[in-house]
Amino acid sequence: MSHRQDLHTHTTWDDGAASPLDMARAAVAAGLASLGFSVHSPLPWDNDWTIPEDRLGAYRAEIAAVREAFRGTLDVYGGIEWDSLSSLAPEGFDYVIGSVHTLAPGGEDASVDCSADITRTILRDRFGGDERAMARSYFAQYAALADDPRIDVVGHFDLLTKFSETAGLFDAHAHWLLDLAAEAMEPLISAGKIFEVNTGAMARGYRTEPYPSLPLLRRLHALGGRVTLCSDAHRPEHLTYAFPETGSWLRDIGFRELWSFDGSGFVPEPL
Repeated sequence: MSHRQDLHTHTTWDDGAASPLDMARAAVAAGLASLGFSVHSPLPWDNDWTIPEDRLGAYRAEIAAVREAFRGTLDVYGGIEWDSLSSLAPEGFDYVIGSVHTLAPGGEDASVDCSADITRTILRDRFGGDERAMARSYFAQYAALADDPRIDVVGHFDLLTKFSETAGLFDAHAHWLLDLAAEAMEPLISAGKIFEVNTGAMARGYRTEPYPSLPLLRRLHALGGRVTLCSDAHRPEHLTYAFPETGSWLRDIGFRELWSFDGSGFVPEPL
């Protein structure tokens, strides 16, 4: 596989475990040609996993310094993982990953990314135990990202199923869930969004498949969707996690291209 880029990474500027400099060093050691940092956008409630808005200038300055330090060795990009409930306009970054972590109207107790217990509580208290209703609400937030031309990449599209394998919440292979997800995929594909194939939950032991799941990737391919490959690494050793294996799955499904950022836009490369 020729893909030597990883655009979805986190550092000590948000909930990552290493500095941008240490992540860049690890990227070079892993054989990457380019690395993108995608800091979590600010949210309008207190939390410990996003960057405060008043630190964004310093974040940009540090990424620029790392870019200069690795010039000629590693192309470094300053992106953002913009949350659907963020009050920050997703502007002034090299690229934007649009993600849903939290069900509207928001708050730390509405996140589907924190723990199985929190996800189970949301399901019980807000949706009366109706998985279909909760999934419909979740995927509607993703479908709405199609209307924002500033968003380039769709992040971990079926994050709702994070605890499918470990806690039996939201079966990632259930036909009804795949149908709801595919319905939300259609406007995103029509709007030209690229879907990341995200191996982060595999690296952290939650899943044995990427986001989107393999059945959902089959739906995405059938609908004509485009993909890129990202690790969502929060620590250096998780960069490029399971890229060769995931690339093989994508080829088996029928994908023949990955879309990479070249500094000005996204371009196809052979898979």
